[in-house]
Amino acid sequence: MYSFHLLTPFFLYVGSLALYRLFFHPLRKYPGPILAALTDWYELYYNIIKGGGLVTEIDRLHQLHGPVIRIGPNTLHFNDRRAYHEIYTYGSTLVKDPGFYYGFMAHCPKGLVSTCDPEDAKKRRSLLGPMFSRRAVLALESTIQNKERSSIVCDTLNYSSKSSSIQMALAYRSLTTDVITEYCFAESANTLTPGFNHPIQRTVQDFLKRIWIQRHFPFINSATFKAPRTLVQWLFPAFKSFVDMKAAYGHQIDGLMDNPSSLSDADHETIYHHLLSQKDQAISSREVLVDEAFTLVGAGGDTVGNVCTVGTFYALKNQIIGQKIIKELCEAWPNKDRPMNYTALEKLPYLTAFIKEALRFSIGAVHPLPRIVGSTSTEIAGYEIPPGTVVEMSILFLHMNRDVFSDPYTFNPDRWLTDDTSDMTLDLAPFSKGPRICFCLIISSLAWCELYLIFGNIFRKLNMKLHDEEIKSVPRIFHMYSQ
Repeated sequence: MYSFHLLTPFFLYVGSLALYRLFFHPLRKYPGPILAALTDWYELYYNIIKGGGLVTEIDRLHQLHGPVIRIGPNTLHFNDRRAYHEIYTYGSTLVKDPGFYYGFMAHCPKGLVSTCDPEDAKKRRSLLGPMFSRRAVLALESTIQNKERSSIVCDTLNYSSKSSSIQMALAYRSLTTDVITEYCFAESANTLTPGFNHPIQRTVQDFLKRIWIQRHFPFINSATFKAPRTLVQWLFPAFKSFVDMKAAYGHQIDGLMDNPSSLSDADHETIYHHLLSQKDQAISSREVLVDEAFTLVGAGGDTVGNVCTVGTFYALKNQIIGQKIIKELCEAWPNKDRPMNYTALEKLPYLTAFIKEALRFSIGAVHPLPRIVGSTSTEIAGYEIPPGTVVEMSILFLHMNRDVFSDPYTFNPDRWLTDDTSDMTLDLAPFSKGPRICFCLIISSLAWCELYLIFGNIFRKLNMKLHDEEIKSVPRIFHMYSQ
């Protein structure tokens, strides 16, 4: 009886909160599941129990209820291209949702992606941005080519016998990881090895497996940082590669901080030249440098590697597409033993169209990225949204919009060869857009350079086919042999 009285205030609070969210909350007029209106655990259910199925459920809800739905007590999701641009492209008064990014980036809490304060993020972008400008990328193109990455990747892939099967998803991620680490740190991770089973690749795979648990229970990551490494490896073996990788970057940064003059020994400018030049300890601290390094490797390696995997799959699945790419490359690049540079490759119309279509299909962050409306209400897609509301829209709904991309679920590079592609270009956002840009957008110039060089070399120097031609989804395995 005594315990019942103790619980009474709790049940009164929960009941009152439920009544408020259902009948008095400013978002009560927007359609959506009752459970979503009651609790944020609705998202947790689809992310963890349903294995990342939130976006699939959101798509179903939009088909039932229209362009705006309530998917959380204080969260609205849109399916309207105007909404996307008003939230991300032009939404200067909207800020990142700290609750989401604290969990989603719990492995790198001090990195740029996790930075939600607009001024702090702007300062960090201003430091890193110049290193990834088009001018900087062109100046370091020789680094990408001459370090035996893009231009000689074909020789690396031929480590095994002719007519062998290769896990191209791992091969591409190894290649792009080597490029980003060489470019950013002047020290390649050297992951392009037989089997493509480098610890960095295992770290990324382990991270992807636990991303949703980390999103909703970020304290697990915090605990692993504070606990002894031996204990972490015993209790959470999946975290071993992650902890080891962070320790390696920490060791590298300790050396630079102890001896800043050693930066002059680097073959070219690195991110540390930019970050360590600052007197602001909030930017040049050891923790920030480690997290920024880890973020760069993940964003630069996995994002571009995924585009390469998806693009290669569709080029091999539809032989007409593959033949068009090869024909154009052979005409523009008659002697494949001589390297072809980035600026020449980007002038090839069909290769460019193919890369754009691969980017449209290769959505990096499918999960919607939430933004918070400021202290005054704002209009989004014709709706007056109250202050403090969390608003979001998955890039999936932008890239698969039938009003802009006809037959959107068909991989068709020819759509980019029409006279007017302005609407499609505006809605192509693989690296996000706007003043609160994703970290991937900062490195987008490097990503474009990599895509041209990798696809150009792969399709000019190799002849490939799918390992299993009956497979219906993007595979990890390809059958490869030299031309």
